[in-house]
Amino acid sequence: MATQSLIGTADSQPIVPVPYIERGTERSLLLRAELATLLPIGTTMPGIDFDRLRREITMEQVLNLLGFIPTHRCGDQWYGHCPLHESTPQNRRTFSVNVSLGCYYCHKCRSKGNQLKLWANVSDMPLHPAMVKLCNQLGKEVPWIHRW
Repeated sequence: MATQSLIGTADSQPIVPVPYIERGTERSLLLRAELATLLPIGTTMPGIDFDRLRREITMEQVLNLLGFIPTHRCGDQWYGHCPLHESTPQNRRTFSVNVSLGCYYCHKCRSKGNQLKLWANVSDMPLHPAMVKLCNQLGKEVPWIHRW
């Protein structure tokens, strides 16, 4: 019995790995359809160079895409409403971002991370497809890793 590799063979269609999402849900069908439109037909999904993305995409670019408007600034530290949950007017400083370090923290929902994780959380997508979408939004080429 022959085993099928990730890249497939000449007589079979290649397998495109998709992040695990509960099968049969509307969200899983939408993600599969979106991933299919981002890759050429008949190709496998290579890895992404996340280190390069963290260097090239700044926190400010992600915040601009999200429409984040800080309510208070203190140097590189910005405060405002959290884009991940509905902040109430009295909690207008629950979200804290250090734009020079590229990290954020929400004091209410306890979410934290870098600009890539912020985009993935707001997009409600796994990291890999969220980065493809982010690069498309910013008009940047996705830094694919074809061999490792």
